[in-house]
Amino acid sequence: MIRYIALATLALAACAPAKLAQPKTLADLYQAHDWQHEPGEKVEKEFAEAAMAILKPMTRADAITSLNAAGYECTYGEASDGYPDPAAQCTRSFATRACQMDWEIFSTADKGKVDEVTASFRRDCVGTEDDWPDKVNSPIDNQLAPAPAPTPT
Repeated sequence: MIRYIALATLALAACAPAKLAQPKTLADLYQAHDWQHEPGEKVEKEFAEAAMAILKPMTRADAITSLNAAGYECTYGEASDGYPDPAAQCTRSFATRACQMDWEIFSTADKGKVDEVTASFRRDCVGTEDDWPDKVNSPIDNQLAPAPAPTPT
């Protein structure tokens, strides 16, 4: 009986989904998901968590370097004597024939170290079924993506 329980436990462990390694860089993060097809809520949540885990331990200069290396374009707040590390709002966009996807990371720094990171993901696809977070009526909804292949008869 113990042998059967041990075999059943091993079989269940083998069937359990493997835990993926946490991405180490923002560039690695883009390889971790199928951004066009995975549920929007899932990828946005995991994107926000990973962006925070990657950027929060960095200095402001290293974070900006990392964002630029991952293809983000950033705009910065205005620095002052009281706040020499202005906020950075960084965006990255990518389009397939079916979807326009946009990532945004907003970060602040204090005394040269990243202080706060928030991140969001948006997707606008042909039709509105796969749009995230809201359904968007846009020019790509006019079926500008390629038509599906004909079904063989």
